[in-house]
Amino acid sequence: MKTHALITYGRSLMALTMAESVRPLVDHVIGLDTIGMTALSFSKYCDETRTVCEPSDEVAYTKDIAAICKEFAPDTVLILPGFEDMEGLARHRSLLPDNAKLAAPDCASIEQVTPKHHFATLIQDNAINAPKTQVFESAEEAQGGPDMPFPVLMKPSRGAGGRGISKVSSEDEYTAYLKAHEDQYPLLAQSLAEGDDYCVSALAHNGEVLAMSAYTNLENQPVEAGAGVVRETVSSAPFEDDVRKIAKATNWTGVFEADFMWTGDEADAPSAIEVNARFWAGLRHSTLSGVDYARLLAELTLHGGLQSDPGTPDIGFRSQVPLAWIPSAIDGAFSESDYANQLSDSWDRLKNSKGFSLKNFGRLVASLSDAKAAKEALEDVTHRVMDRSHLDVDLLAKDDPAAALGALFIVSHLAKYGELPPEVSFDSVGS
Repeated sequence: MKTHALITYGRSLMALTMAESVRPLVDHVIGLDTIGMTALSFSKYCDETRTVCEPSDEVAYTKDIAAICKEFAPDTVLILPGFEDMEGLARHRSLLPDNAKLAAPDCASIEQVTPKHHFATLIQDNAINAPKTQVFESAEEAQGGPDMPFPVLMKPSRGAGGRGISKVSSEDEYTAYLKAHEDQYPLLAQSLAEGDDYCVSALAHNGEVLAMSAYTNLENQPVEAGAGVVRETVSSAPFEDDVRKIAKATNWTGVFEADFMWTGDEADAPSAIEVNARFWAGLRHSTLSGVDYARLLAELTLHGGLQSDPGTPDIGFRSQVPLAWIPSAIDGAFSESDYANQLSDSWDRLKNSKGFSLKNFGRLVASLSDAKAAKEALEDVTHRVMDRSHLDVDLLAKDDPAAALGALFIVSHLAKYGELPPEVSFDSVGS
């Protein structure tokens, strides 16, 4: 009997970390995504890749994965959801065959923290410190405005990676936000919590926390509410009581990540902002700083308990996604090739922009004359980035550089859907 691992969302850096972590525990690793040319498809830790339908069609998506599991029966198949699909797979767990082991909490647990307006109820019922939150179920409810002074933080109840989150400082900005997000209700208005943001990761079993660690984002992209690009591991002690309350109240089994705001003053209580029922953008940072959550989750799912020491976080450990190096790599690649001649305005916009934006980079690649040129351009940029001996550890495993060619998923997505993928359309590098 063999054990196979299916890792979803194969385009992401999280999936690369998961594959590296579980590779010693299983006989065979398969990467899944809706498109080809993903990071996992180039990784030495992945044996093969498959394409499946969109996770938004939860039933069809689960059936696609179930069919792959049946191919390997009676061998055990470990399913490790890479991102937001964890919720849909948990909801349709009954469609999976007997040889499948899904590394996801029960749907009843997940539904207490997501969508975000459900978490607002949980914090009230369990005395968890949090900013004042108002939920607007419809446009009619939102018209009266928030019952708290501006500025407020506005966010859709559904969404990840900072998408749709904006600081709103006036009635005009509030009205503009409602118009821009009129198809995303429920919407939440949240009072601003003082301090910096902290990401607290946890693994729990039957409501008891088995492992916990925390990091703070020293720098975000976008600056206001984006994913962290410079991270530092900190003590999880200030957040421990609330994280344990969340795990116990939901009877959680699996991983989750809780976002807090905190001033750093011991006299102030951290404020819980939201809980993500999935792996987080800084998974590689968490792993490299001492707690291998993907491996621990695999052990818990396969064996019903941990088979190794959970590890101890290395307080003060820092990592960063190398945004500072990407612009110069792009500049060198395009200025020394024929690509710039094909790009005109898109090239000028990217070259003259402040900092690095995946949105502008995506537009640049999309404006190339054909997919072959786009593929060559991405390969050129990727190799220039990977050739830097001081490449930061929070991007890719140093012994798996070919995985950087996963940036080609942009081309794959363009070919299949005729548009940029959401990871590129949105100004973030979190995943």
